[in-house]
Amino acid sequence: MNTFAEKYEELLKRVYNNPNYVSNPRGMEVKECLNTVVTCHPAYGLYENKIRSTNLKYLAGELLWYFSGRNDVEFISKYSKFWKNIANEDGTCNSAYGNLIFKENPNEWNWALESLLKDKDSRQAIIHFNKPIHIKETKDFPCTVYGIFHIRNNELHFTIHMRSQDLILGAPFDYPFFMLLQQVMWLQLMQKYPELDLGMYTHICNSSHIYQRNYELVENMLKETFLPNCLLVDSQNPILHKDIIAMTYEKEYKGYDLFFKWLNENR
Repeated sequence: MNTFAEKYEELLKRVYNNPNYVSNPRGMEVKECLNTVVTCHPAYGLYENKIRSTNLKYLAGELLWYFSGRNDVEFISKYSKFWKNIANEDGTCNSAYGNLIFKENPNEWNWALESLLKDKDSRQAIIHFNKPIHIKETKDFPCTVYGIFHIRNNELHFTIHMRSQDLILGAPFDYPFFMLLQQVMWLQLMQKYPELDLGMYTHICNSSHIYQRNYELVENMLKETFLPNCLLVDSQNPILHKDIIAMTYEKEYKGYDLFFKWLNENR
């Protein structure tokens, strides 16, 4: 089983110990590998490590924000103040991935779904994240370029192409979201293709990097074991892994109702 935990450890080792380059974007040193490719099973998008595991509380907030189609900094900044630093003047964020693919017109998600419903062998089931509207001076230039779904040998595969990814602040949250997208698409397609299986997730990144401020953290993480954990949407009862629910439910934002509602309406 190729899990995110296994591949994440390999990627951290590669970039930290054998980078292609040491560059200085915006005056900040990074170790960097260009054009990395990772393939793993989409049901295992979480990892555990004694030094730093998947931050489940933040992940849940980000998933709620994405799957409810919101783009407001007010909601997501409750989980991380980082977003306030890159928000637009109107209080929105460009990298609100759910808003980009579920809410904008034309609807990226529906296009990909309909492409596969019309033609099981389609090569057009693309969802775009980074769009022409983003080509301007901004603090929040979306890192994800596009994703594409394929059905081959009766398995649904999903590939994401990113221009850039911080392996500490980005990767542990990007992978679970994209893997859930694959699972949700799988559930929707099963209405027409009931024998469809879940295929593999592939992640292509033009710049996988680690910032100098995180070098010591990565060194310490690599001294410990990386263990996989499951993040699965159940085809019979579409809910998230129970650990995610238990650790992220907040009194102020009972937002999992939104997530469940979205899943039930779109499966």
